[in-house]
Amino acid sequence: MSYNTHQKDLIISLIQSKKTDFSVKELYQELLTRGEEIGQTTVYRIVDSLTEAGQLRKTLGGDGSARFQFLESCERSGHCYLKCEGCGKIEHVDCDDLCNLMNHIKKQHEFAINETNIVINGICRSCCGQ
Repeated sequence: MSYNTHQKDLIISLIQSKKTDFSVKELYQELLTRGEEIGQTTVYRIVDSLTEAGQLRKTLGGDGSARFQFLESCERSGHCYLKCEGCGKIEHVDCDDLCNLMNHIKKQHEFAINETNIVINGICRSCCGQ
């Protein structure tokens, strides 16, 4: 089933602007607040299709609800995402040292890393108070 391109583009644009994770309900409410006429089922279907395509990462919130995060695409090795456990902010990082680590693991440990969705959880500088 294909979705209205305008609706899908609108949802993708809104998701890409988010700095923290979100639920489908929160996304839908934000669309309604902006005056967009879109069905909740359509939002769920588009989020599901983006998750299956690897553009969104699905995690569980503290209450067990599904939460989603936008993942930027990257063409080269040595990239990951840093997720703050305090504020939920996600930051894309390209790092030669990480690339070297991945190459080390591949060669020395004969282990191929799936680099699609590497997320390192921790606490950002703002939440640490530094």
